[in-house]
Amino acid sequence: MKQKIGILMVLMLLVVGVLAGCSGNKDNSPSNTSNGDVKADPDKKVNLQLTMWGSEEDKKVMQTRLDIVKKTHPNINVDVLLVAGDYDQKVQTMIAGGTPPDIMMIAENYQVYASKNQIIALDDLIAANGVDMKERYSEDIGSIMSYEGKYYGMVDRAGAMVVFYNKDMFDKAGVAYPSKDWTQKEMLDAAQKLTVKEGDKTVQWGYYPGSWWPQWMQLVYQNGGSLFDENNKPTFDTPEVRDALQLLNDMSFKYGTSLTPVEIADLGNIGADPLFAQGKIAMETTGFWNIGSLSKVEGINWDISPMWGETNAFFNGLTIVKDSKHHEEAFKVIEALTTLEAQIPIIESGQDAPATKAAITSDQFINAEYGGKKINMNAFSESKIYKQPLNPKWNEMMKVIDDKLGTYFTNKATLDDTVVSIQKGLDNLYK
Repeated sequence: MKQKIGILMVLMLLVVGVLAGCSGNKDNSPSNTSNGDVKADPDKKVNLQLTMWGSEEDKKVMQTRLDIVKKTHPNINVDVLLVAGDYDQKVQTMIAGGTPPDIMMIAENYQVYASKNQIIALDDLIAANGVDMKERYSEDIGSIMSYEGKYYGMVDRAGAMVVFYNKDMFDKAGVAYPSKDWTQKEMLDAAQKLTVKEGDKTVQWGYYPGSWWPQWMQLVYQNGGSLFDENNKPTFDTPEVRDALQLLNDMSFKYGTSLTPVEIADLGNIGADPLFAQGKIAMETTGFWNIGSLSKVEGINWDISPMWGETNAFFNGLTIVKDSKHHEEAFKVIEALTTLEAQIPIIESGQDAPATKAAITSDQFINAEYGGKKINMNAFSESKIYKQPLNPKWNEMMKVIDDKLGTYFTNKATLDDTVVSIQKGLDNLYK
């Protein structure tokens, strides 16, 4: 009898073991994704956090877009955290403190996060979800957030730097409107004709590019130059860079077509955007944001044109934090945010240029009116974007350059001393 009971107990234990094994294969043996996460359950409710900068209006637009995303992914909820102040420092504190967001908005310094392994490469997720990056983005925009040959972000907003010009000033001077086919010489010729003096005093300047890095850098790339060679060695001391910097200084101190630091001070130390709105300059190159400002200004007849030659794009993108436990769900969100439907609220808000090919060429964008005025919005899609020299030491690089260029643009240092000194500083930084 005892033998029979023993046999029954053994059989029962074997059955339990088999059932437990089957149960483990079904529920506890995860199907891993490329990033090591458990494969997303489409029915499981998931809460994500997205960090961004900007205004309350920016946050409102993002929430509108996330409401659109939720129609496709009802199981994913995204809480938006608007970070005020030093965005990078606060986000880094969150990551270091073990409370990282899942999705981060990042701009030019995304490579800093990528080099620190704080955000993930998206290539496997892009492939797994069947996203055609060449269809979604133009080639220059789609690759703008790549690092070491991999995608680290889905570009969300991306507006090229374009030319704003005063049509009445051009008409009065008999000068043809700006064109993407202009050369730098044709730009300078036009700027000279558009500069107006009353006695010895200049009252209207033809073109004010300013000394901000996008201004001088685009001239370098228009000249066929770059800041790094194919081996990623700095190439600041080159004829292409020298010619670009010389042209900028000559426009202020030789030709008088741009403002000098003294003239800027006399006008209240205000930037190119308000000077254009006041009718002080005939041309400037700046970003999408100036459209919204000018749409509120009366009495100025303006339009926009693509930049002559190559230019840069102001952008931000959506990235996935490595320490997030929901890589797959996070990707579904950022992928959905870059579909046409979810990009339309960016256009409707009039705050920025959308990044995707479908959105920036859409009827909603092309035919948008600002202040009751229709302008040449094709200027953005027609712009040619150069490959910006973004790298993990971007901030340090710009400090080396800006410390010296600031003196040069006040005409208190020679071109040779400036370029040689910057080249030396960059060589030390990237050796």
